[in-house]
Amino acid sequence: MADDKRLRGALGLAMKAGKCSAGDFACEKLVKGGGARLALLDAGASDNTKDRYRGMCVRGGIPLLEVEDLGNAIGKPGRMIAVVTDEGFKKLILSAHRENDTGVE
Repeated sequence: MADDKRLRGALGLAMKAGKCSAGDFACEKLVKGGGARLALLDAGASDNTKDRYRGMCVRGGIPLLEVEDLGNAIGKPGRMIAVVTDEGFKKLILSAHRENDTGVE
């Protein structure tokens, strides 16, 4: 559970630092435009949303992680998608996610 806390802390920190964008329109623009370094998808998102972002991320070569209750973790309840735009935060979040052992896609 401590690792989940580390992951959620890293997500919140990225958002506060302005290195994370949330919401469908902004995230799609960043993924397609090459500004995204890491995509984060809420585990409760619809299958259609998951399939859409998986396809976009594969085409763009961007790692995609599923996170439980993503919106609350980034301080924006209800958001189902977020992207990290900074390489340093990408590494921090991936490291915390691996330690959490939830499976990187």
